[in-house]
Amino acid sequence: MKSLPLLILILACAGCADFPELEGRELPELKSARYPTLIPLQENLGPPADPLNEAAEVEEELLARREELEKRSQELQNAEIN
Repeated sequence: MKSLPLLILILACAGCADFPELEGRELPELKSARYPTLIPLQENLGPPADPLNEAAEVEEELLARREELEKRSQELQNAEIN
């Protein structure tokens, strides 16, 4: 609680800081430049993803990985150790 007055003093001093003005720093070409043409976001993103189709693809991939891992585990369990 003793640091509260110190914090208020620091914030008050920070509020009195002199920041440089940005007015007049941009180039004349930039002032007369046209804004870019805006396009709808959906045109840029493309068609929406089908969650059911993506879920089926992920499920197939996971099942294939599972089968491969089970196959490898069987091979390791059946391997003879010298």
